[in-house]
Amino acid sequence: MSELTLEQLTDAYQDYFSVEHGISLNARAIAGALPDEAALLNAIPAPFLLASDVNSLNSSALRSLHRLGELAEELASYLQQQARKIDLLLHYVLKQQDDSAQRYSTQSYGGSGCCFIADSAFTPLQVLEIKLFLDNNDGAVFCYGQVVSCQPQADKWQIKVVFSRIRDEDRELIVRASLHQQSRLLKQKAEQRQQHTSS
Repeated sequence: MSELTLEQLTDAYQDYFSVEHGISLNARAIAGALPDEAALLNAIPAPFLLASDVNSLNSSALRSLHRLGELAEELASYLQQQARKIDLLLHYVLKQQDDSAQRYSTQSYGGSGCCFIADSAFTPLQVLEIKLFLDNNDGAVFCYGQVVSCQPQADKWQIKVVFSRIRDEDRELIVRASLHQQSRLLKQKAEQRQQHTSS
């Protein structure tokens, strides 16, 4: 994605589904133009790359097990327990990357970008370094975003950001996480409806 106008970024913000949910993110304004792909790859902290590799290894290992037949179930269960241990460890390592001075909570997020509330205003088109910490050990993503809009909300500001420079696998990770979260929300609503009708 080369330098885009505000109008193009606003359109890009609509490209993917987004879910209303609060997850932790770090946002830090950086001076100058949007870094290129090579600069992004050089800037990604090692724990983020490690988390991404572990996620893809886990899913490919479990896929290949389905071809083994009956024994696969026990083996898959064992591997999932091991993967869970690694996930917990990675989650701890990733949390060390979370800077409380730059921490915000999303109102919504998806494959295109995110929306969060800040105490002070950001400038439209401003480039941000983003660290997104997904829920349920779904991993974490490092990318560069650009501010699409900055609207006053009560005594704070609602900031919308497009992920302008992001690895494809990281965008897929965010899309999967947002869809999982959406299905969890739908399941909760269905359970609440059942409780209301049965009481």
